[in-house]
Amino acid sequence: MSKILIIGANGSVGKSCVANLKDDNELVLLSRSAFDGDVEGSFEKNVLDINDFSKTENFIKNIDYQISGIVFAIGSINLKPFSSTSLDDFKKIMDENFYNIVHFLNHSISKMSESSSVVFFSSIAAVRGFKNHTAIASAKSALIGLSNSLAADYAPKIRFNTISPSLSVSKMSNFMVSNEKVAEGIGKLHPMSRLGTGDDIGNLASFLISEKSSWITGQNFQVDGGRSTLITR
Repeated sequence: MSKILIIGANGSVGKSCVANLKDDNELVLLSRSAFDGDVEGSFEKNVLDINDFSKTENFIKNIDYQISGIVFAIGSINLKPFSSTSLDDFKKIMDENFYNIVHFLNHSISKMSESSSVVFFSSIAAVRGFKNHTAIASAKSALIGLSNSLAADYAPKIRFNTISPSLSVSKMSNFMVSNEKVAEGIGKLHPMSRLGTGDDIGNLASFLISEKSSWITGQNFQVDGGRSTLITR
């Protein structure tokens, strides 16, 4: 039986994907930290940081099933002016948002089944310019290019798609949105007048990883409350 890997299953998007997919799929959950008690289901759960290449290679080597999908619900947020962003900063952000994913796929793609699917997470900052986003926007833009190229390389066997969200409420963004007034202010910058949620993003990821989206590949979906395309005030 084939299984779907949800990498970052302990985050808000990952948990949404688990809730959406658990009834009809065999899931394998990965998280770099211990799982919360509210991660649903009795699926295989692995504490694994895919930035650790040696442990990642060992994990993939021991996979004895076909992979029908991978959701890469991971990443980081690092905001700095370009003038104070060093080359080492760029390298670290690329490691955390791009090279770790490339490495995982390099070692696992041979185990993917026919009609399988991969979902990446980029950012609105990859398609619209924001101050202080040079490093993270560069890494997330690279993911879109990776997705498009892989979609061409592996069609029709494997589908690759990307979701580019705006700011959503999550552990990753807590340093920005924990203040209620700040969160409300950022939310009002979006035509939908609120921040995103894990479900806003996870619902689409769950659809893209499923066979219901079997004619969709090489696409980037901007789930951003309209911020990248609309001006309402």
